[in-house]
Amino acid sequence: MLSKLYDFIIRKHLEILTVIFVGVSLLLLSRTENHVVLVLQTRWQDFTSVIKKPLIEQEHKRRVMEENRQLRKDVFLLKRELAQAQSLMMENQRLRDMLGFRDTSKYELLPALIVYKGFKDGTNIITLNRGKRDNVKENSVIVNKEGLVGRVIAVGNRSSLAGMIAEPEARLSICINPVRVYGILKWHHGNTFVIDDIPTSVDVREGWTVMTSGLSEIYPENIPVGRITKVTSSENGFTYLIEGEYFVPFKNLREVFIFIHDR
Repeated sequence: MLSKLYDFIIRKHLEILTVIFVGVSLLLLSRTENHVVLVLQTRWQDFTSVIKKPLIEQEHKRRVMEENRQLRKDVFLLKRELAQAQSLMMENQRLRDMLGFRDTSKYELLPALIVYKGFKDGTNIITLNRGKRDNVKENSVIVNKEGLVGRVIAVGNRSSLAGMIAEPEARLSICINPVRVYGILKWHHGNTFVIDDIPTSVDVREGWTVMTSGLSEIYPENIPVGRITKVTSSENGFTYLIEGEYFVPFKNLREVFIFIHDR
């Protein structure tokens, strides 16, 4: 090891001496205050500043980029917190609306949460977090604050399955207000329905409301169902083809009420 170091010093002795000389000269110059030395020091500072400037700018750029990354992260976290707060506010408002609806309803209502939405045996179904222990029975009526949702089709101890009126096989006996004419409502598509075979001798208008008729063995009368949006004559000219929209937004449905016994 020492021999290699010695050989290196012998081979590079001129370069080593030059570096030492320059270093000593600069050290002496830095401690001298005559005019020539000051000029040299100033030029040296100018030279080194040219070299240092890109390095300083690069460091500044790196710090700015790091600050930007942190700021973007903080903005994302703040947006997420804001979205969570808005979601909680909306949920609280829905719950307050539900409580107000329950307190003013003439029916005895049991609040329930929808824990699953799906499609089974050709039927749109929802799973509710209420069952036999809550006195839920088969064919118990389900509503929300906007109107009729459907009925319970199967009951377990802690949960139940329900079918909604907005599905292809559903049929509902209804009454059109204010004329009190009766008909059968069928799901059409999306959140819309149709009513057939209402005679044109009866005055039916857009904007009128559709309620349950009370002629069904399951649904009590006067539960809101929807609103008429279009009235046209059918091909035979003797009946109307009536289209409407459900009051209940089935796609966004999250909470419901169950009639815990029929009235």
